[in-house]
Amino acid sequence: MSNAPSRLHPVHPATTSAVIEAVLARRERVRPGDRAVWDRFLALLDERPDDPRSARLYAVVANLVAVVAFADADDHVVTAQLAEAVGEKQLARLQHRAAALLEVDSGRRWTADACRRWTADDVPAEVAASCAATAYALVLHDVESVPSATPVRTVGQLLALLARGSVAEWRAHLGIVAASPWGPYAHELLRLAERSRSPQAQAVVEQAVARCRERREASERALVARDIKACIVRAGISQREFAAHVGTSPSRLSTYVTGAVVPSAAMLLRIRRVSRLLRDRSAEELAASRGA
Repeated sequence: MSNAPSRLHPVHPATTSAVIEAVLARRERVRPGDRAVWDRFLALLDERPDDPRSARLYAVVANLVAVVAFADADDHVVTAQLAEAVGEKQLARLQHRAAALLEVDSGRRWTADACRRWTADDVPAEVAASCAATAYALVLHDVESVPSATPVRTVGQLLALLARGSVAEWRAHLGIVAASPWGPYAHELLRLAERSRSPQAQAVVEQAVARCRERREASERALVARDIKACIVRAGISQREFAAHVGTSPSRLSTYVTGAVVPSAAMLLRIRRVSRLLRDRSAEELAASRGA
């Protein structure tokens, strides 16, 4: 696939056209089992709007087709370049749209096959981490809104889910984990993966649970940061003044406000208590001034 561009940042029609052309150049290699999706891909190209905003989506569609149909090393490189160009979260959104366009046959687990390719051992080492991150971002995108599945209870069920499950099925199970990443189901999946004696199953489950926990921790940090901001606003004084009242430096308090650092439980309680005291004092002073 020598036609693949060396970079895709920023993404614009010229580079996306090169991605598409590099995929079309391998049409003779399409396997009979992939023909239905390939024909759908060709039909989509004929229908695509001629505008720059559609360029990213159709580059993602082409890359998704190539990763499953051919899985050449350069296809994984293009995946990593797309992730760099638009970011993992935006790429995940585009991949969900691409899957909806491509997967006309519900029995064809196209996006699941792509995720398996991105996490396989033969992905070029220099882009392996980016491709794996792309796969997990696709599966976990907005996973909290997915209806829960009946939990797996045996090693055989877990291995079948990993080997033959669709992205929708994976998301239904990981939605339970995402809601409670340190809860019983997360531990059960980890236990089953360990009992499977399959290094690949263990790696996939451990990574999925770890990413659910990272997402939850990031969400909790953001909630704490918002709580601290609200405390400062309710106190009615500047952030610098508030820092003096709670006994910390303005720069340290700033790290709490931005979420870069999570304060200790004792400091968080102090911030809330000081905020209440200052707010109540301000209310009392206002009432006294009105009564004077």
